[in-house]
Parts: sequence; structure tokens; C-alpha cells
Amino acid sequence: MSRWTTQELCKYLEASFGAGQVEEVPTADGALQVTLPDCGDLGITIALTDRQVFVSTPLVEAEQVRDRAGFNEACMRLNPLNPLSNLGLTTINDRDTYIVFGELAPDSTAEQIELEVRTLADNAIDAIEALKPYLVSE
Repeated sequence: MSRWTTQELCKYLEASFGAGQVEEVPTADGALQVTLPDCGDLGITIALTDRQVFVSTPLVEAEQVRDRAGFNEACMRLNPLNPLSNLGLTTINDRDTYIVFGELAPDSTAEQIELEVRTLADNAIDAIEALKPYLVSE
């Protein structure tokens, strides 16, 4: 059972990340969106369920990848080097999107959730830098 309500976690994270940087997102189970200005306004989503706290951010839409096979292999090789985070592929707004994500136990402390958000942001930035050779140049 989750020890957090979205309202409680929102209050704690606002104190950590700043007012206006955390907002509730209407979902069935409850979610928050954290915006990190010091990371280029990177958006981190935190979804709360009875079974886990799921923390994620989009990395890149698949359409932006020039060599999907090479990118996928690079993701697999990078994944073990990303502490506390994983790379995956999901659908967001009907588009294949690569994400960086992590999971925590539903009874994780606020400090552990905050650490996951900060670590995930760092890992997302590191991953996009490492994977740039596979992206379509703009």
C-alpha cells in the first residue's frame, strides 16, 4: 500500500524543488509532474500506485532516431551503467517514445523519491548525450 497521497508528496516535493515546480496530474491512481529548471526544464513524472512509485521522463521520440537497431543496442549497453534508472520504449500520445524510468517501493520515504527524481534527471541527460550519434540531426 502506498504511504503517499499525491497531495502529501506534492507538498514535500514543492519544499524540495520549489513552488510552481511540482503539479498534480489527473490520473486514475495519482501522478505528479516535476519540472527541473536546472536541467533545461526537464519534466519528470511520478506515478503512485499501491504496488510502486514509478518515476519517468521521455528521452526521445523514436521518429528522431536515425538508426533504430544501433540505438536499441546502444541503449542496452548503456542501461547497466545508469545507476537507479532504466531505458525503455513505450507509447506516448500514439508515438513510440524512448524513456528513462525507475521504480521504488510504495513505502519509500520522501527523501528516497527525491533522490530518484534527481538521479533520473542526471541519467536522462547523460543518456541523451551518449546516444546523440544515433539521432537525426536538426
